[in-house]
Amino acid sequence: MRDNTPKSTRTQGGDPIADYIRADTRLPAYLPYPRFLLKMEISQTAKLLYSLLLDRSTLSQKNKWLDDEGRIYIIYPIAEIAEILDKGSTTIKGALNELDTAGLLERERGGFSAPNRLYVKVPPVPQVQF
Repeated sequence: MRDNTPKSTRTQGGDPIADYIRADTRLPAYLPYPRFLLKMEISQTAKLLYSLLLDRSTLSQKNKWLDDEGRIYIIYPIAEIAEILDKGSTTIKGALNELDTAGLLERERGGFSAPNRLYVKVPPVPQVQF
């Protein structure tokens, strides 16, 4: 029997890339994408970067990376972010500036030869009244 799956939806080995989600389907690893980002007037790169930083923050929570005030911080080199997002370091720096300006990120210099700390912020969740 011939497989009629289009070539563009196959892996190099010929297997289909995607299948339908079923009740027992295991989902691949994914990034959280907060709905509030959909309405923000920042670049798509900044939105994707925020999702990546938010995901990385969960790792810091698990590892208890807290500052003196109990705030979670992350350390994420720009070169590593650029490689993951397939962007240049200048683009990543611009997106970090956008997030900083939008109030979604705070950066703290680490000092001589120490890495910078990134504090990911979340907007307050509006109270729903019944």
